[in-house]
Amino acid sequence: MIDAMAAADPVSVLFDQLRSSGLLSPHQLQELGMWIVQRRPDVNAVAKELERRGWLTNFQIREIAKGRGRQLLLGPYVLLDLLGEGGMGRVYKARHQRLGRLCAIKVIRRERLTHPAVEERFRKEIEALGRMQHPNVVQVFNADQSGDVIYYEMEWIDGTDLTKLVRQHGPLPVDQACDYIRQAALGLQHAHELGMVHRDIKPSNILVSRDGRQVKLVDMGLARILDDKSITTEEGKRITREGFVLGTPDFLAPEQARNPMMVDIRADIYSLGGTLYYILTGRVPYEGANPTEKMLKHCTDPPPSLLAYRPDAPPQLEQIIHWCMAKQPEQRPQTPIQLALALQPFCLSGGTRTGTAHPGGVAVSPHAGAGAVPWPVTPPQEPRSSQIFRLPDDVQAASPRARRSSFPWGLGAFVALLVLSFVVLVPRLNRLLAPPEGQQAPETFTNTLGMRMVRLAGGEFWMGSPEQEKGRRSDEGPRHRVRIAHAFLMAATEVSNGQFQQVMGFTPSQASKTASRSLLLPVESVTWWEAVEFCRKLTEKEQKEPWARSGWGYRLPTEAEWEYAARAGMDTPFAFGNLLEFGRRGVYKPVEDDPCGVGGDPARPPNFPEEIGKRQENAFGLQDMHGNVAEWCEDWYSSTYPSTAEVRQDPLGPPDGERRVIRGGSFALPASACRSATRSSLRPDGRRADVGFRIVYAPLLHR
Repeated sequence: MIDAMAAADPVSVLFDQLRSSGLLSPHQLQELGMWIVQRRPDVNAVAKELERRGWLTNFQIREIAKGRGRQLLLGPYVLLDLLGEGGMGRVYKARHQRLGRLCAIKVIRRERLTHPAVEERFRKEIEALGRMQHPNVVQVFNADQSGDVIYYEMEWIDGTDLTKLVRQHGPLPVDQACDYIRQAALGLQHAHELGMVHRDIKPSNILVSRDGRQVKLVDMGLARILDDKSITTEEGKRITREGFVLGTPDFLAPEQARNPMMVDIRADIYSLGGTLYYILTGRVPYEGANPTEKMLKHCTDPPPSLLAYRPDAPPQLEQIIHWCMAKQPEQRPQTPIQLALALQPFCLSGGTRTGTAHPGGVAVSPHAGAGAVPWPVTPPQEPRSSQIFRLPDDVQAASPRARRSSFPWGLGAFVALLVLSFVVLVPRLNRLLAPPEGQQAPETFTNTLGMRMVRLAGGEFWMGSPEQEKGRRSDEGPRHRVRIAHAFLMAATEVSNGQFQQVMGFTPSQASKTASRSLLLPVESVTWWEAVEFCRKLTEKEQKEPWARSGWGYRLPTEAEWEYAARAGMDTPFAFGNLLEFGRRGVYKPVEDDPCGVGGDPARPPNFPEEIGKRQENAFGLQDMHGNVAEWCEDWYSSTYPSTAEVRQDPLGPPDGERRVIRGGSFALPASACRSATRSSLRPDGRRADVGFRIVYAPLLHR
């Protein structure tokens, strides 16, 4: 029946894709075909009908429409939805076809299998998780390989994580927050007894069931067996290089910043203390403009004050947080069970008792447990994203400042210390926060691929667009002030097919198949992951070049860096004013009555991008920031900017998401979509025939 429809009919195309996906039975296909013939629906109506009947999920329909239906079948599992993705892979909601049970499937990224040590690390992760059997840890049921795809099956949790919970409902009640961290500590104790360290404890890695009763630790992807001999081998160091940090800077213990290879369970306890502070206040322990600044505060500043933001909390609870977040590991709880026992009294009623009987009738003391470390007696006096970043060498070697909770001196000593702080410590901290000597941005240079890397000084600008700007979209606001703190270098042009092919050995470009002089066209149809891999390989290739800097490398620009460069000091829609001249200043799709474009023939729009280096430079010396190909950015996409009156310094966008930012518009879009403030997004594995990238040379960021 459906075959009688026109071959070009989108509904017919979708039906063929449904048939080839193998997700619908012959009976379902026949029934759907009869319904289509009778109703003559459009594609959207067919999609809604499939969801209404419960035959397919919205995610499955979208994947099938993109021709990826067969990829939804993975061994005995059917993938139902994409739950999230991190550095090692993606996590899907799935159903076991024979058993019918719901589960979560973690799939390792193909591009992460470029080194045997990486694959071995993933297999060790699976083995470690398979040994864990605890109600507060997500369970692993099965691990397998389908073709070249390695994956494992995990327990499906119907709930949310603590980050989303706090964002949706605000800081949690004291008894609820304490119970959640107590349960997480019990799960962590189980990991500790198996010789494991989580290494990335944070609110988003703690799930809460929908009924709010049970907590489970997830994403043990950074866990590493303590007796794993590869930690001290060169193979292990190539995976996690000395001086780089595995974990999340908002909740990372100081010692993990200095030597991430040799931390123990007490680093996780520090992170649990920071997580408790977050879910009680809605604030991360230490605010900072960038990961390095945050880690410096973790290393030097006293633990944050809970009572300053939660005066209703028991003072003893603030002491527990400070106990967990002591700078020296030996001054913290030595095992997670000690923390769980200390939190138990606050879970019962949220009161201020410190030695109350729990339901079993046994008195619980916060000092219980072998080798317990006493709490700090006096609370300190307070002065707050698949992440890898590098600390300045001085910070790695520095000793953390002594905790004020143990400050025993008199008034005279306090005054002396205050003077010393201004005379000695403040200048030292200023030096630590500045780029290390010899690590200043190089001057403009031309790299080994012939790219001209233009040095851009830091500065401030208005990010986003005013409400009256023609062509404005809702995701361009609220407009806010942004500061780029330090100089960096940006490629004057987009990456060309020839340059991409020199580094990667291939080009995914569609235009190169038909256009002449294709090597000079900007590369397009490239995924975000391929762009990131290009940057990594080029950085490695040029380590010995005179412009190379330790801790620097090629990467994608942040969204803030991109707009700063595109505006080139201008507040108008384009770096050249209110209008974009076709051909001379930008390549875009001319349309009738375009409020932002001038020139070009609407009857003859460009079919593909034009050669790099042919348009007028903006005031910063950059070309094609408006049009030609849209450009990948580092950041995850969010549909709105944070609302703030303060100047945001070097913002990095949200910590996670499903789509990465694309900027600049393209040859396939009108001039109004090529403005400096225009934003778009695409999944990091997505390809579009008008999306390419340009690179910056700058300090490397966490991912």
